[in-house]
Amino acid sequence: MTRIDHYGAEFVSSFPTPMEPGVLYVSTAYSTAGHICPCGCGREVVTKLSPARYRVIFDGEVSLKPSVAATGLPCNSHYFITRGEVDWHDKLDGARAARAQAADRRAVEDHRAQVPQPGVSWWKRLWRRGQG
Repeated sequence: MTRIDHYGAEFVSSFPTPMEPGVLYVSTAYSTAGHICPCGCGREVVTKLSPARYRVIFDGEVSLKPSVAATGLPCNSHYFITRGEVDWHDKLDGARAARAQAADRRAVEDHRAQVPQPGVSWWKRLWRRGQG
C-alpha cells in the first residue's frame, strides 16, 4: 500500500469493511471517525469524537483535531489531517506517548466534571473539579 497524502470525508452510520484509503469516515451515530493510516501500513485508525478528545471540522475539506498519534500501531505514525492534507509530525517515543495519554485522560475527566450529571449537585461537581 502506498502513502496517503489527502483525505476526503464520507459521513456514514457505520464504517464500511474494508475502509478505502484516502477517506475519513465520520459516524455521528457512534461519535467516531475512522480511516486507513496514511503511512501506507494499511491499518485502520479509529478515533472517538467528543469535546474532550477528537473533533472533525468539515468546511468543504475535512480536518481531524488534535493530532493522531498511532502509538498502538507498529508504524507509530503521528500526524494531523488538516483541510484534507496529512501534516506529518515526529513519532512519539514511549515517554512522550505516556504524557500524551495522561493529558487525554485529564481532558476527559475535566470535560466530565463540567457536564451536568442527573442527581449530582452543582457543589459536588465543583468539588470534584477542584480535585484534579
